[in-house]
Amino acid sequence: MNMKIHQQKRGVAIAVVLVFCVAILGLVTVLVMNTRHHKGSHSVQYDQTRALMAARAAMQLAIYKFRVLPSEFYKIHELEKALKMNPTDPVLLAKLKEFNKIWVTDFDSEVADSPAAKIKHYMNSADNKGRAVDAPKDTGYKFRVEEFRLVSRKNKGYVKDYIKIRTLGIYGTSQKVLEELIEVQIAK
Repeated sequence: MNMKIHQQKRGVAIAVVLVFCVAILGLVTVLVMNTRHHKGSHSVQYDQTRALMAARAAMQLAIYKFRVLPSEFYKIHELEKALKMNPTDPVLLAKLKEFNKIWVTDFDSEVADSPAAKIKHYMNSADNKGRAVDAPKDTGYKFRVEEFRLVSRKNKGYVKDYIKIRTLGIYGTSQKVLEELIEVQIAK
């Protein structure tokens, strides 16, 4: 009798092991299928993260230039105010275009020898750990500042002024836009 109980337990153990093996095989199959299904989304997320990083680089560059050279920006703002008073003045319009071009040129990564181009070169030539790698010239990061202006609402009851900055970052096929308002105080 003892022998029969021992043989029955051996058969149950084999069945339990087979059930566990089939369950684990099923879980491994589901894992492999999910990984295969999400394979394309990882590269899209990677590109979107890099595009966001490029937009952030343009934002930081714009903030830095404003903090270091605010008088250049205020000169543009004063020209814009004067142009609102006299919109047909060709001299004011020409000066405003010239100052805007000088101000915004530093923020475009496609302009040779601009600070943005130097940042782009470093970003394209470094891997995730900051090590230098060889990268193709036309691939990778592109960024620029699309809008940089003073938002003043003194006539509408507001007492603070803001700098509005909108940047565009591109990596691969992904594009990201960042907007930021920075509170500033205009010296009187």
